[in-house]
Amino acid sequence: MKELRIKCWVEDDGEKFYGPGPNELIKKIQKEGSLSRAASEMNMSYKKAWDLIQRLNQHAEKPLVILKKGGSHGGGAEVTEYAREIVAEYDQLEKEIARLIEKQNLLKVLK
Repeated sequence: MKELRIKCWVEDDGEKFYGPGPNELIKKIQKEGSLSRAASEMNMSYKKAWDLIQRLNQHAEKPLVILKKGGSHGGGAEVTEYAREIVAEYDQLEKEIARLIEKQNLLKVLK
């Protein structure tokens, strides 16, 4: 079955730093309150998730996720308001792209 797919991401100096994966990771961190649990849900290593959050925070104007070190009360991760705004905008963009694909109906022409 033919399927038209469009991927969307944000680049900084030619380097991808925000797209479907980071968007999903931030949503899972918000849900779980933990980077390790979010990474586990995505079948991603903690190290890869940690590196991804560090890169996101480095490229964004403001921090997206604040990581709290463990200890006697445990660690955790907090998604900032700025990150929630970015997630909402990205989700809206993906919906608009899906609507555009449906509207164009290119697949019917490509039978």
